[in-house]
Amino acid sequence: MKRKHFEIIIHVFIWVSAYLLFALLADTIGVFSSRQHTLFYPLTIGTLINAAMFYTAALVIIPRGAALKKTKLLVFRLLLLYMGATLIKSFIDFFFFDSIVSTQKEPFEEQVVINVVFDFILITMAMAYGFTLTWLKREKQQQATRQEKLAAELNFLKAQINPHFLFNTLNTAYASASLYGDTRTAGIIDRLSYLIRYMLYESNEDRVLLQQEIRYIEHYIELQQHRISDEIKADIRFLHTIDAPQYIAPLLLLPFVENAFKHGIRLDEPSYIDIQLTVAKDILSFSVKNSNGGTPVTVIPQVGGVGLTNVKKRLSLLYPAGHQLRINNHPPHFDIRLEINLNSYEMYSGG
Repeated sequence: MKRKHFEIIIHVFIWVSAYLLFALLADTIGVFSSRQHTLFYPLTIGTLINAAMFYTAALVIIPRGAALKKTKLLVFRLLLLYMGATLIKSFIDFFFFDSIVSTQKEPFEEQVVINVVFDFILITMAMAYGFTLTWLKREKQQQATRQEKLAAELNFLKAQINPHFLFNTLNTAYASASLYGDTRTAGIIDRLSYLIRYMLYESNEDRVLLQQEIRYIEHYIELQQHRISDEIKADIRFLHTIDAPQYIAPLLLLPFVENAFKHGIRLDEPSYIDIQLTVAKDILSFSVKNSNGGTPVTVIPQVGGVGLTNVKKRLSLLYPAGHQLRINNHPPHFDIRLEINLNSYEMYSGG
């Protein structure tokens, strides 16, 4: 039996047991003595409200609040749920069920006090359960991320060449091109050197300045523009606006740009790539639109080659509850729209 199914059975058992226990006791004690044994409706409705409050707090409010890392919003929503459920149950008890389950009319204030105490215990249990589930889920994600990082490091070690030899060679080629006045070739080598250095060294951090990512994308676009023949008509634009310095997981946006160059540059018709990036109030909005159709220029090599599938996985690991990605493929156009709450970044340790 799967663990999830086992947990559901345990929860059902606990609620049913509590329901039956209260039904047996309520018929024999004090003012809760039922005169006509009609406890079914009030007890069932009360149990459903309690269950709704418990699971809304544990499975909805707490996971979302923890993911967004907004403590005040989390506390406000829990208080709103607690107060709302308490008042609803108090009104229902006083106006509908008090005459059924009691031998004497109870003041509304007593109904409120009883529900306040009971709901406080219930909401506390819901918080304990919800935060425990969130912690266990985060631990599981961290374990999966550690395994993926280990596999990636092993693959990287197998594939990498000596970076010192590579940079020395690029520096020699750059010096040679500059010496003989070939500024175009020197510019290509300089940008390629920057891209490789960034991938090998600077992108090893968990997060980098967004301005560094933008500069990396700009160099990548300039390098690709050098590789496109003058005979190919291509309108390529990259506009960006940032309201304040921000940090982002490295190399997260480039796969979308790579994909646009891979499929968006056409041989037989005018083509375009339109990239826009804005950040306002910690929300990053990123869009890439490109032409789609005709004969692509398949000779353009891609740097990194992460692919859209892998970047989706990275987004789900690093910004699990703080991103929205929409991909629209409607020839002759292809576009992606990505929004990231940069404050929702999940820190994973590699140890």
